[in-house]
Amino acid sequence: MTDQELIKLASQRIDRRNRRWALWSANLAVLIFSVAAVVFLQDSFYSNISIAFMMGWAGIFVMHTIILGMASSRDDDVEKEVAKLRQIAEMSYEKPKRLHLTDDGEITDDADWEYEESERSLKS
Repeated sequence: MTDQELIKLASQRIDRRNRRWALWSANLAVLIFSVAAVVFLQDSFYSNISIAFMMGWAGIFVMHTIILGMASSRDDDVEKEVAKLRQIAEMSYEKPKRLHLTDDGEITDDADWEYEESERSLKS
């Protein structure tokens, strides 16, 4: 990937993470306003309605927090897994051996060939 592609991808990921946190912050603000409404309306006719709204919104907030945590954890886990796979791919690469044909027609690799040559030079 080129630098421009990496910058574009990183920008998209950062924007997505910022949107998630902005929505979570808005959700928190509504929860705080609902708690304030319960406090201000505690002696009025609307107190039960404000308590029901606050309880419902608290449930939505908890669900949103769990989903946000899971999404954040998933992103981190994906990055760790990609790093592991890259490391495994780099470690598993083995340089191919050079094969040679001996005088009797047998295929051998470089190490055997050098060993046979050293034996022949010792015999002569």
